[in-house]
Parts: sequence; C-alpha cells; structure tokens
Amino acid sequence: MKNRTLLLSFLTPLLLCVVTIMSFYTMYNYSQTKERIISNINLDLESINNQLKDTLPYFINSYSINEYEKILENQMKDKNILAIIIKDYNYGKIFSKEFIETGKIKIEDKIVEFDSTNLKHQELLTKYFSFKSQTIENTSHIKIAEILIYSSNEFLKNELNTIIKKSLLEIFISSIFIILIIFFIIKVFILKPIYTIANAILNNDKDGIPKDMIPKFSTKELNELSLKMNEMITTIKTSKSKIDEINNRFELVIDSINEGIWDWNLITNEAYFSSKWKKLLGYEDNEIGNNAKYFFDLVHPDDKSKVEENLRNYLKNPENNIYSLEIRMKNKYGKYTWILTRGKVILDKNNKPIRILGTHSDISLRKELEKQIIKERDFISTIIDNSNAVIVVINSEGVMFKVNKYAQKFLGYTEEEISSEPYFWSRFLNENVKDKVINIIDEAKKGNMIKHFRNSWISRNGEEKVFEWSNMLVQKEDGSMDYLTTIGIDITEKELIEKQIFEQKQEFELIFNYSKDGIAILDLDSKFIKFNEAFLNMTELSEEDLLTKKLIDFMMTKNEKNKKLLEEVITKGYVSNYEETFIINNKRVSVNLSLSLLPDKERFLMVIKDVSSLKIMQEQAKLASLGEMIGNIAHQWRQPLSFISTSASALRVKSEYGMLNKEDIEESSIAIVKQTEYLSNTIDNFRDFIKEDKSYKEISVKEVLDNTLNLVYASLHNNFINLKLEVNDDLLILGNKNELTEAFLNIISNSKDVLKEKNEEDRFLFIKSIKLDENKLELQFLDSGGGIDESIISKVLEPYFTTKHKSQGTGLGLAIVDKIIRERHKGIINIHNEKFTYNQKQYIGACFSIIFENKF
Repeated sequence: MKNRTLLLSFLTPLLLCVVTIMSFYTMYNYSQTKERIISNINLDLESINNQLKDTLPYFINSYSINEYEKILENQMKDKNILAIIIKDYNYGKIFSKEFIETGKIKIEDKIVEFDSTNLKHQELLTKYFSFKSQTIENTSHIKIAEILIYSSNEFLKNELNTIIKKSLLEIFISSIFIILIIFFIIKVFILKPIYTIANAILNNDKDGIPKDMIPKFSTKELNELSLKMNEMITTIKTSKSKIDEINNRFELVIDSINEGIWDWNLITNEAYFSSKWKKLLGYEDNEIGNNAKYFFDLVHPDDKSKVEENLRNYLKNPENNIYSLEIRMKNKYGKYTWILTRGKVILDKNNKPIRILGTHSDISLRKELEKQIIKERDFISTIIDNSNAVIVVINSEGVMFKVNKYAQKFLGYTEEEISSEPYFWSRFLNENVKDKVINIIDEAKKGNMIKHFRNSWISRNGEEKVFEWSNMLVQKEDGSMDYLTTIGIDITEKELIEKQIFEQKQEFELIFNYSKDGIAILDLDSKFIKFNEAFLNMTELSEEDLLTKKLIDFMMTKNEKNKKLLEEVITKGYVSNYEETFIINNKRVSVNLSLSLLPDKERFLMVIKDVSSLKIMQEQAKLASLGEMIGNIAHQWRQPLSFISTSASALRVKSEYGMLNKEDIEESSIAIVKQTEYLSNTIDNFRDFIKEDKSYKEISVKEVLDNTLNLVYASLHNNFINLKLEVNDDLLILGNKNELTEAFLNIISNSKDVLKEKNEEDRFLFIKSIKLDENKLELQFLDSGGGIDESIISKVLEPYFTTKHKSQGTGLGLAIVDKIIRERHKGIINIHNEKFTYNQKQYIGACFSIIFENKF
C-alpha cells in the first residue's frame, strides 16, 4: 500500500465533511461556536503538553537545551499558543541555582526567546486565555523540570468575528460537522498512532528505554516518525550497552586496584567519596559526609600543610599535570594509614579549575616494605662496614669500586684511592700470585667463576695477612660480567693455630708413642680402644688381649668407689692422681692414674704411672722422718730423765742422812710428775704421727703446727736454731692431722738441714700465720739459710729432685709436702726467696707460703 501524506489524508475527508455540513446547516449559534473553539484550544494545549511531557525528559537529562528549544519553537507555531516556558531544575544544579528558565513567546505573530525580566513579556503572560502547568520527574521520581503553557484568545476573537459576519446558523452547523470530522480524523489518523507510540514508549525498562519497537503506520509522516524513533531507541540501547560495558570494565578495574574514588567541587566545596574510598579507612558509607572538610579533618596534622601547599601549586598550573601526593590519614580506629592521593582537575571554558577527580590508594604495606628495605639495607651496610672480613666489589674493567671499612682500615687506603684506577688492588698482592689473581677476573668475564681460593694481602705499612676468599659473579642479561663480589676471611691466626695443632698433634703422638708412662684411650664403658707401647708393656698382655679388657678388670678392689670413678669423670670432666692397686699377672702394682673426658664426650684419656717404687721410697722417707723423730724424742727425753734421776738421788741421799722431810718429798714429787707428763705428751704426739689415720675431719691449723713444733723443738734447740713464732691467727679446715704434720715436719726439716751449714748466730726460722679473710689463712715458713738457686727453685717440689747427696735424701720430702697441701688439703703452696732484716742484719732465705681455705 502506497503511503499518503498526512495533509492529504486530513484535507480530503475534511472537505467532504464541510460540503455536507454546509449543505445541512447554515447557522450555528455563537455560544456553541465559541465552546468548540475553546475546546479546540484546550485540546491543543493538552496535546502539546503531552508531547512535551514525553519528549523533553531525555533532552533535559542530557542537558540538551538547544534541542528542546527547537521543539518549543515548533510547538509555538500553533496559532493558539501564546508562550511555552521551561523551568529546568536539572541544568540549574550545574550553576548552583534552583532552576534555569527558558522558553518561547509570541509577539505580533513573531516567536521570540522568553525573557523573565522583560516587562512586556510579563504583561503578555497576564493576558493568557488558558494556562497549563506540568511537572516532569526522572525515573527516580526527582523533579527535573516544569512546563508552563499559555494560550492566546486572538484566534477566538477572529473566528467569532468571521462567524458574526456570516450566518450564525451556517457557522454553527458547519462548525459542528467540521469538529466531528476533525475529531474523527485526529482520532483515527493522529491520536491513535500517537497513543500507539506513547504506549510503546511507556512500556520501558528500569533505565526508561522502550522494550519494544514502535510499529509502522499507513501515513508517511507517522511512519517516518516511527522509523526515526525506532532508530533513536536502537541508538539509545546500543549506547546504553556500551556505557554499561564501559562502566562494568571501570568497576572491575577499580575493584581490582583497590582504589577509592573522590570528586571535589571546588566551587561549592562539595565532595563525593566512593564506598571503596571510605572502606580504605574503615568507614561505612553513612559515616562520612559529602564535604571536602571530612578529607582535611582526617589528614595527619604534620601532613596538612604539605597537602595545602601541593594543592596550591597544582591549581596554579594544572593543564598538563597530575596531582599526586603521599600522605597519612586517620582511620576509624584512630591509627594512621599511608594513602597515595592522585587527581586531575576539570577546567571551565575560561580554564578556571572547577572540579578535581581522583583516587586514593592504600600504600601502607609499600611504606612498611620501604621502611623494612631501608632498615635491612642499613643493617646490611652496618654488617658489611663492621664486619671483620674484607668485602669488596670489582667491575669488569678491574676497578674495585666498593671497599668496606675493615678492608680500608687494614690496607691503609681509602675507597676513593682504591677505586681511582683499574687493578689498583694488585699492589696488595705478592708478586708471585698477581697474575694468578688477575686471571680470576679474566675468567669471570668469560663466565667461568673460581669460587674459592686463598692468598695473602699486604697493607700499606707492610703488614701481611692471609685471607680465604669466596667469590660471587653477577652477570648482565647477555651473560657478560657485571661485577664480582668477593669476601675475604682473615685466616692468619687460623693458619697459625692449624700449624700449632699439627705440631701439637705430632707432639702428642710422640708423647703417646714414646712416653714411659702408660697412655690409653677408653670408651665410656672403660673398654680399651687405643694404648701406647708403655701401657702395653706394663700389662704384659698382647695387643689383641688388651683390646678385650676394661679398666675395672685390672683393679684389685671392685668397690663402689672404683665403679663410680667413670661417672665422676663424666660429671667433672677429669679425675687426677687417683691411687689404686692393679693386679697384673698375679702381681700387685701400685699405680697413679689420671682420667680426662675427651672433647667428643665419647672417650676417656687415661695416663697411668707405676708408683710401686715411689711408694717404697715414700715409706723410706717416712721411716727416715721417724728415725729423725726418735732422735728428737731422745733429745727431748734426756733433760727430763736427767731431772727425774737427779731428784730421786737427792731424795735418797737426804733419806740416808736423815735430812728428808715432808716438804722435800712433796716438792720433788710434783716436779717428777710434771716431767713425766711432758714425756707422756711427747709419746702421745709421736703415737698420733705414726698411726695410719686416713680420716678427714675439722682440724685447727694452729693446733697441728703446735703439735709439730713439740716434736721438733728439741732437735731445733740442739742444732742452735732460733725459732721465732708469730702464730696468732688460726683457721679450721677439713684435713688429716697426721698428713699435715708430716708436711710441716718436711718443711722444717728442709730448713734445719740448710741452717746447720750456717754460723750459729745466723740460724733463724720464722713461722707466721696471717688471716687473709674470714675463710683464708696464710702460713709462712721463712729461714735465713741463703735461699734456693733461682735456676732450680721451680723444680724443688718435683719428685726425686734433690740437691743433697744420695746418702742424705731421696728428693721426695718436698714432693710429699706438695701432694699433701695441694691434693689432700686443696691448698696453695708457693716457694720464693725473700730478703729481710733482723737485728739490724740483712738476710736472705727461702720462704714457703701455704694458703689454706675453709671450704665447709
């Protein structure tokens, strides 16, 4: 079917209606004609209002003022319209106003822009015939505009004047038929399509976009309108789809980068903060308002001035720059978060900043990592600079451009001097290794790395140290050498120690193999693992047989003390001078052994000595002491016995001559009893000394010394030795009275033997006790015998060492003293020569200093 024009479709039935109506009616009353015209005017107003209501929202939402002004101008062509005015609230927000008022008004059949300040325009509006007001809302029911339509009564006046001139009846009748025909035509050809279009448009989705396309119409104009509107709907849908796609991508990007969005209106100071922006600081959407002051309130006080200064500088020249700044902001929990704020300014047509849009990123982790990196870098630098090792870096040109402080201090060169030229460091090397070390750099350039080597460096002042070097090669992307890092550990002392260890090992092996004392290594169960030839000879066993034996197998007694010996060694680490009797080939052998736990704590080292002959000599030494003691007793008894004999003879003589009386008998009896008590005490002291009492108990040092002097006093007196005592201080110790007496006797006897060679007037022995503190006592024995030769004074306490003829001594006396004092009583004994003055005469003599300690 061929499309007809709307005009042709309208005029053809209209003309038929007018002819028909004018045929039947010639007259129509004035009032009905007027009502018809008024109804027509109101219908026009309603129609225009509906059209504007349906078409204007899109242009208002898109701020297309020029477009909807064209629509207004088109509607103003209606002869009944006086003015159409739009109050645009949506556009008014841009200029911070309630609304922007635009529109069209007719002045003398001319359509002009409406001016609310024009008095003539205001006057015309007061003469409107009818008025229509319509409010327009968006999909969120927010008021975005208001339409004001004013109609004119000029057409009414003209029509009435025409009808008056003609027959009222004709006009009346013609008008009725025309109205009916027009109504029918409008309804069928205009209103019905318009309603169809309106219904199609009203059937829209949540975004206000029609769901269905507008159908085609028979009239060309409406069909073209339908096509155009369908094209517009398609365009809107396509644009909406693209916008949604862009928005989705934007939201995905924003979510993935974890950034908050902000928008600051510089004119109104209003601000938009996205929910992500608020969550970065721990806030919910409703906890921060839309004002820039909330941002500034949260900025750290120390950063506020920095923010303000950076904003001022940015806004002065914002065209080509991006605003960026790292600041601290207080979160909801009162702590500060590091934020990277970035933004871009929006300028108006005069290049004046009106808004800034930007993002916030949480960079706390990065800041913490930076802080940690700086800390670790400083830590590593401190370690490198304070390390007791040489740490240097050499590039591919042979320049040592990094040298730590330890190396600089040792070498005597600064880093600047060392890095001043390639291979400057070669002057630190001995001539015989220069080429070899430089070759390491050449090989590193080829990708071959010698990781470890050893050589020495010579400092500026000639000091030489041996270093063990560890190298690390760092290569470029193309595989070529970038630089070489080398660390040198000073092993000068290590080499010396290794040499000493090697020498000590050789020395130990010599001692182990050639020592006259038996040396053996045992496991923790005392089983023999290794032993020297001397120990093998001592046991008179084969090597195979000895490897099957344990230490306990040789011990004569298997008591608890011997069984716990190894436990004591494990606990203390050693046991020394342990005396025991071994059964070897059915013979008793007295041995002195020392056990030590080796560093691996898995083995024992045992040194054993056959002291059978030493025991015999010690007994001989004690017998010699007893012989001397008996001689001392003989000297001490001679005078008391002589006194007793004389007293008894005197009593007998007096009795024979009758001169004896009671007083003489009583006096002589008392004297004799006193002398016999003295003799009895001497016998008790001697008996205590010779009896084998091995018990240790609390004893008095002063009491033991007094008993000793009682035993030797007569001997000293007979040899004209002057004994000078200054023994006032005393100390109780854990000890054995007999052993300590033997030690004191040996010291005194040693001094007596020396003093007998001196003139009688120069024979002095000084004994003094000095309290060092509450638990320590020093006992000194000083003679005037001329001292001991300095070349042998350190040996006098060794066994078998003597300066006397073999017939006069065994060399065990002072060795026994040393053993009793050090081992038995845990004391300290020192021997030195001392010069002193006595009775205005200078002497020199040997001083035995013994320090006892109370360890209860």
